[in-house]
Amino acid sequence: MLNSLKSIPRVSLILVAACALFVTVGMGQDGSDPEEPDAPPAQERPNLLRALGLRPEQVQQFRRFNQDWRPKRQAATMQLRLANRELDQAIYADLLDEGQVRSKLAAFQEAQKEVARLRFEEELAIRKILDPEQLQRFRELRRRFAENRQQRILRRQDNQAQPSRQDRPRQRLSPRNRQQSPIN
Repeated sequence: MLNSLKSIPRVSLILVAACALFVTVGMGQDGSDPEEPDAPPAQERPNLLRALGLRPEQVQQFRRFNQDWRPKRQAATMQLRLANRELDQAIYADLLDEGQVRSKLAAFQEAQKEVARLRFEEELAIRKILDPEQLQRFRELRRRFAENRQQRILRRQDNQAQPSRQDRPRQRLSPRNRQQSPIN
């Protein structure tokens, strides 16, 4: 059960990323995330709807779809955050009540299940809009998106592993040492 819970966020993240790309591009908004500095600027990202070669009626379907699903998605996400906060409070309360912790855990799992269900339903609805050629293009774009995301994660990890400029020892040569050091 624990492994299946761990895989839900990974799969859901890819689905949400795909939906977010459709929403961002479809609504003509700048989708750059200020909390993700390694993300490419919006102008460097492909215009997904154009890259897929959607017909005008398909673009309208995407826009209607996003208008219909946005409130559901937001409500489910808010419920998940609330359930997570309540579970956290129950776990770290001054007086531990295991029954309450289990109850809050069950509520959290239900909220998680609802978010995942909505994400998969959204992905299915998006899939139904695409024709076979567009689906193939979408798969390729999604694969590239996942690769780029993995590269950003690795870069971020590398940056965190390297000492910052302030942490590095300074090796300055005094004027006398500069004159003595050979130049190659």
